[in-house]
Amino acid sequence: MSTGTATATQRPTRVASGSAVCIALFALWKLGASPLALVLELLGVAAFAAGFGLWRRQWLVSGSVVGFVGIAGITGALAVAVSATAGLSGYIRLIPGLLGVIVLALALVPARGNGSRSFVKAGTALVFVGVLASGIFNAVTLGTLLAAGAATVVAWDAAEHAINVGEHLGRGRDTHEIEVVHVVGTGVVAFAAVEGAKLSGGVGPSGLSLASLVLLLVATVLLAVALHD
Repeated sequence: MSTGTATATQRPTRVASGSAVCIALFALWKLGASPLALVLELLGVAAFAAGFGLWRRQWLVSGSVVGFVGIAGITGALAVAVSATAGLSGYIRLIPGLLGVIVLALALVPARGNGSRSFVKAGTALVFVGVLASGIFNAVTLGTLLAAGAATVVAWDAAEHAINVGEHLGRGRDTHEIEVVHVVGTGVVAFAAVEGAKLSGGVGPSGLSLASLVLLLVATVLLAVALHD
């Protein structure tokens, strides 16, 4: 019994987990994803997490119902996104990211264990596919691309922080302030990096050059290294 309790309290913390999912959705919104699809995905993920929490507490019927509502919301989000997206380039830019948010959520609401760092990396990598594809297809300005790329890195960092705090302090502890300070601090660093990259790259209304895309990649990689625990 004590082992099960320890495992439960060491799960990823809620504030940082929720922040990671919301920031990843923000990145997709910057890339032009359907707002309705994003809202449905957010509600679906939240309902699925709530249902899973009820199910773990042995509220099997209510947990299953709420979880099913969450799955329906996620399915609806994907359907809306597909219907609202035009052209192969649109699918490449946006659909992987929506799937990535689902993978990220599964990493932070794990069916077993204390969270999956592999799923965190896979989920945020899928979101970053949308960033890269948007740059390749010249779908957004460099400023928007930098913001989406930085938001993806912040989402990854917040998810990693949720797992780390859960492992070391436990979900039952009052860690809200620690989580908020970390996520906000990371966001400030990311904002400063984006503004610096915009000034260096000379953002304009024209399409992205190869040099601009390289600047984006280098800035994002450097930001990821700087934020690595």
